[in-house]
Amino acid sequence: MDIDDLFNYIAQNNTDAALHFFDAARSTIAKLAQNPGLGNLYNVDNPRLQGLRKSGIKGFEKYLIFYLATEELLTVVRIIHGSRDIPTILEQEETNT
Repeated sequence: MDIDDLFNYIAQNNTDAALHFFDAARSTIAKLAQNPGLGNLYNVDNPRLQGLRKSGIKGFEKYLIFYLATEELLTVVRIIHGSRDIPTILEQEETNT
């Protein structure tokens, strides 16, 4: 998961913003775990990521959480800034789910 890397990146310029980002990401993930259908389906060619969903982080909507959900488990695949080449990043992603 990218949350630590993103926290460190944001903290280089603003520690308070980084802490707020971390809390917002954790809160969003908790809400998704309770109701995985909140996120939108995200079509991707990577067969390992069929059923992938995405959701913005409240207060940091340009940061997107990509996740897979089953009845028992929510797996955060990546957290990616929306300006990045998301299709290429996800095409290269491997998962054990």
